Amino acid sequence: MLKLLLKLTLPAAFLLTTAVVFQKPALFAQESRMNNAQLDSSDGFGKVLVVYYSLSGNTKNIAMRIKEKTNADVYEIKTVEKYPPAPILYITAKKQINPKNYPQLQDKMPDFEKYDLIFVGSPVWWYTAAAPVLSFLSQANFKGKTVVPFATHGGNYGSFFEDFAKKAKNAVIINGKDFKKVKKEKEDSLNDKITVWLKSLAVEL
Repeated sequence: MLKLLLKLTLPAAFLLTTAVVFQKPALFAQESRMNNAQLDSSDGFGKVLVVYYSLSGNTKNIAMRIKEKTNADVYEIKTVEKYPPAPILYITAKKQINPKNYPQLQDKMPDFEKYDLIFVGSPVWWYTAAAPVLSFLSQANFKGKTVVPFATHGGNYGSFFEDFAKKAKNAVIINGKDFKKVKKEKEDSLNDKITVWLKSLAVEL
């Protein structure tokens, strides 16, 4: 009878111990995610606006993550005319970098007065900001607001940040960030990069 009880209870005890052992890492991972979520809520930024233009979805991806982490409002830059597919896209994009050929935008400018911090995101076209963002900047007057540029690109952001600084009228520009090959970046790695960047901005403000 004792042998029978041992045979029945020992496997059950092993299973229980195994469940506890494997449950701890899961609980730890869950706790880690909760802590990261708390770290991602960037207090001290005031009211935030994220402005972005995105053609392939990379810049929108970053913009939405910033929105979630800062509880920001979002303004998407949209052109009246849609862009043609490649390779004509490249010719059109190159042509529109010229201020005389900036694309017409759909919506009126956002009210910057309501915001303490403004992010502006763009893909890199021909080593500078995308034409729709250049068009946006040509119409915008930031009136002393703090502006943070960010760029997405496949390997070289060129003169993006220098050009942005020249075009952003009356903006106080701080610590921009570029994101390379967003679609190939792992989810956790991308989130960590954005969190570290936002924390560095909080120090500057």
